[in-house]
Order: sequence, then structure tokens, then C-alpha cells
Amino acid sequence: LASHRPARWADPAGTTEDAQFWRVFEACLEHLSGRTARVFMMREFIELEISEICAALQMTPNAVSVTLFRARAHLRECLEARWFKEG
Repeated sequence: LASHRPARWADPAGTTEDAQFWRVFEACLEHLSGRTARVFMMREFIELEISEICAALQMTPNAVSVTLFRARAHLRECLEARWFKEG
């Protein structure tokens, strides 16, 4: 199971201050479907509750949770490949 865990990032807190990081993040976000990106932004940036997202987008709580999981996994994979890669 340890081999399936994501690698630790060197300094994610310091990296987020870098404007270039946000350009890469935005490019990764653009690879999500419109609805997936919308759900992610509503939860993580606007900080809406899942119930609020459900009401706004007419989704079930389970669908919102699955969408968030997939969005986070995709963004993590994209950021690891484009920003946090070693070497």
C-alpha cells in the first residue's frame, strides 16, 4: 500500500506563493470538464458547503463528493507532472 501513496512534495506552502505555480495550476484546472472544475472551485475557493453545491448544480451529495475526489486526483497528478516533478 505504501507504494500507492503519492510522493511528498518538497515545499508546497512556499511554492503556492509563486505566480508561475498558479499559471500551471490554472492550466491543470482547464483540463477538467466544465462541471468538474466548477464543483472544485465552488468547494475549494469559494468554500461553499456540499449542500450548497448540490442545490446550485442540482447534484446529489454523493455525486458532488465523487466529482471532488476525481478533480483533486486529476489536479494532483497534473501538478506532480508539471510542477512538483523531481529533477
